[in-house]
Amino acid sequence: MLERSRFLLAWLIITLSIVIVSCSGTGDPNPGPIIPETLYVDVIGTLPHDTTAYTQGFEIHDSILWESTGLYGSSTLRKLDLSDGSIIETYPLPDTLFAEGITVLNEKVYQLTWQSGLVLEWDIQNPVLQVSDTIDTEGWGICSVSSSTVVTSDGSSTLSFRDINSFDTLRTINANINGGSINLLNELEYVRGSIYANRYYSDNIYQIDPQTGNVTALIDASSLLSISKRINAGALNGIAWDPEREAFLLTGKNWPTIFIVTF
Repeated sequence: MLERSRFLLAWLIITLSIVIVSCSGTGDPNPGPIIPETLYVDVIGTLPHDTTAYTQGFEIHDSILWESTGLYGSSTLRKLDLSDGSIIETYPLPDTLFAEGITVLNEKVYQLTWQSGLVLEWDIQNPVLQVSDTIDTEGWGICSVSSSTVVTSDGSSTLSFRDINSFDTLRTINANINGGSINLLNELEYVRGSIYANRYYSDNIYQIDPQTGNVTALIDASSLLSISKRINAGALNGIAWDPEREAFLLTGKNWPTIFIVTF
């Protein structure tokens, strides 16, 4: 009886050891494709939006919603009231510039331009147009990830990390899903360790790991605008994180509405 008990105990130990080893993950170095989770937008509120605004960038700072609008002859930087979406002030750009994304950093608004290579700089307290620097790519989206570093997009799958003092490229990442590049990255926002990017001509927003470029989540925002309201509206473009609401503000080019959402 004692021998039988010892045999059963030994068998149990060996079996458990096999199970533990097989579950330890040390065997297969290629566990297979990493599929990002799909998230959907949950609308918790709305604000009106100027339908003449060809939205290129969205950013909230000190309870002010800053918006960049594009097109030659119509490009502006705007201050919006975060409570009702109304325009507080509009700062026009020269007709020769096509405004793109914006970010706020160190009490300045940095605004990209499409093909001129110019990076514009506006003081938060006294918004007067100045040229901050130049970049070596087209300007599409921009977000700040630290007090000294911004990330820019250029319509490809490449995100460039740049020194705020010179706009020199420090490093780049390739936004991808399981190695497949995601191009047409546009407006950017950095929230809690992740970069969020609109994809031009798409209703998708991609949550991107800033270290690897891996897409960790795909946000489906196709439910925001009804078919009837899409007739005169352009692409989804505009992501701003509102820390007070703990929510994102989303809009698009010539959209009639700013949506307050969670994912």
